[in-house]
Amino acid sequence: MNTATLSPGSGLVAGWAVRTGLDLAGWGLRRATRRTDRELQLSRLEARATAEAALAARDELIRRAGYLPL
Repeated sequence: MNTATLSPGSGLVAGWAVRTGLDLAGWGLRRATRRTDRELQLSRLEARATAEAALAARDELIRRAGYLPL
């Protein structure tokens, strides 16, 4: 028989700690999956390159027009 006395709130704190730990572990796994997903990284790089090219083309058109829109 265990004679250790626990405060009534200790079960709540322990449950909170376990749930928080599990949430953090899940977040870490999702983050690791995102960071190592090669196809996702390549698609993001391609989208970024496309956006940068479109921005450069727009800037060139504005320069050729001779004015800067406000």
